[in-house]
Amino acid sequence: MDIAGTYDRAAPRWGKQVARLGYGTAYEDFLSGHTIPDGPVLDVGTGDGIFARSWIAQNGSTDFTLLDPSAAMLEHARNQFARSGLCPRLVNSSLEGFDPDNGFCAILAAHVFEHFADPWTALSILARGLRPSGKLFLVISKPHWCNWLIWIRFRHRWFAPEQIVHMALDAGLTHQMTHDFKCGPPSRTSLGYIFTKP
Repeated sequence: MDIAGTYDRAAPRWGKQVARLGYGTAYEDFLSGHTIPDGPVLDVGTGDGIFARSWIAQNGSTDFTLLDPSAAMLEHARNQFARSGLCPRLVNSSLEGFDPDNGFCAILAAHVFEHFADPWTALSILARGLRPSGKLFLVISKPHWCNWLIWIRFRHRWFAPEQIVHMALDAGLTHQMTHDFKCGPPSRTSLGYIFTKP
């Protein structure tokens, strides 16, 4: 499946759909009290930037690099940031084509892990991209019948929480918390995770 092309086509309607389904509110609730106020932050598979904007809404650093293989999604993210007077660095690339090189205080990735061909390698790349004491914030699809409906369009995967924790520990990260979303579609489709690099 051409994932970049799929999201290019979804881009014009993406922001309204995810907002209507409550993901922005859910992301803010997850990030509340956990953001880092300063330093460089990477948002992997940023889409229209909703997870990054939720981070900023919770007083997180605005020093963002937005990474996405979909040029159309990146353009929507750029426009959303510009409305707040912010100018993030935009990188039109897959994670595998990008070298984070220990440069980030925090890395965010919401609903992108499900699309990696090799999730073990992807998690190792994310871990490598963090500075010591840096934090990784993931939102990942969990086993639930609702995800079959999403799979029809996006051909994503889902993971049990113990799988994610095991992969993160194997990548050298420390598990800080797993977050249950409280209501709406996010409560049925997703879990949030925070990991720290020692």
